[in-house]
Amino acid sequence: MERKVARIARNGFLDITASLKAKIEAGEIGSGDYLPTERELQAQFTASRTTIRKALAALVDMGVAKNVPNKGVIAGGAIHKSYRGDQIALIDGGTYLLKVLGVRISELLVEKGLHLVQLAGGAKYPMEYALQRAMDLEFAGAIVWSYKGFPDVDLIQRAASQIPIVALDHAIEGAETDQVTLDHEAAAYAATEHLIKNGCKRIGVTGMLDMLDITHQRFRGYMRAMFAHDLQPEARNFVFTFTSGDVLPHQTELLECRLRANDRPDGLVVLQDFCVPPVLECALRCGLSVPQDVKFVTLGDDVEVTIDGVGMTAVAFDWNALAEQAVQLLLERLANRQRPVQVRYAPDRLIVRGMCGAPREQWTSEVEASFSTRVQNQFTRSHFVFSSTSSVIENGSLTRSRGNHHVS
Repeated sequence: MERKVARIARNGFLDITASLKAKIEAGEIGSGDYLPTERELQAQFTASRTTIRKALAALVDMGVAKNVPNKGVIAGGAIHKSYRGDQIALIDGGTYLLKVLGVRISELLVEKGLHLVQLAGGAKYPMEYALQRAMDLEFAGAIVWSYKGFPDVDLIQRAASQIPIVALDHAIEGAETDQVTLDHEAAAYAATEHLIKNGCKRIGVTGMLDMLDITHQRFRGYMRAMFAHDLQPEARNFVFTFTSGDVLPHQTELLECRLRANDRPDGLVVLQDFCVPPVLECALRCGLSVPQDVKFVTLGDDVEVTIDGVGMTAVAFDWNALAEQAVQLLLERLANRQRPVQVRYAPDRLIVRGMCGAPREQWTSEVEASFSTRVQNQFTRSHFVFSSTSSVIENGSLTRSRGNHHVS
């Protein structure tokens, strides 16, 4: 019994530590707020001053709190200012979208005294190398657009335990990190439902099929919308043209077979906007009129496509908001390394143009459509212009003939 009493006296501070930590994580004690004084904590927990000091020291060791000499202890850890500790790694596959997001993320971090450094830029530089380098150089954290389907789980988990990591758009396979994403299922549901409201009954789905969770969320949204409106999806109308890692051009042969059939789809949901140009080219090559013969919607509004002046109806994602939320999550994690992992969602909206079959009076105004281009003024978007007899890419240089259509 004497040994038990002595052990409780030695370790009783752990209960106090756990209680204070729970209050910080729940937000009862806000990040940056001072904890109660030692005297107040003594009265609250009926504990000695030595026990209270042990509890506070444990919170500081965990990174849950920071000791401010001669002032007290504040909730939330400090942003580390060790060697290169003011640098944040941007790890991505060098895509156009990441260049745009990187500009905005960099601006936001500079305001907080942090600096963004790109550590990766292609599949030849594995994501694991970039994360290992971020750890070796003692970066304060990392923002990651994962570009590897099956990474080294052990290394990813070790990196996540050493530096704060925020995943952009899609999760990092095998890692539990903060994530800022988009509601891809709801976006695909809205796009599919819009085709249904414009008279489509046999709606197909095309674009890129890969292993990403967000791709399957989009397909799920399409399926949900079809079933919700008592329409039967048909497997023969699931005609994808591309997959991740594919070095070949879009493979549209099967899509062309379906579009030439008498029972062809009367509407198509294109899961990714970058797949729209080859899909539209395929429809025109089949002699179809858009939107009279087949109507289109897509997810993403970063590729501008028109046919005879009629634009593509698309779900536009607010990349600006995604960048802001990613930085906010990173700062929160730097301040409190112990808080639970969070997933946050950036907004989106449906931009109605003519390829869905909607009458002109229902089209989204240019002012409202600017939602989708708030972060794009730094770079020129891909711009495709089609007509019933020809198609060109305005910012391209190579044009080849194919039947009655000119394709860039």
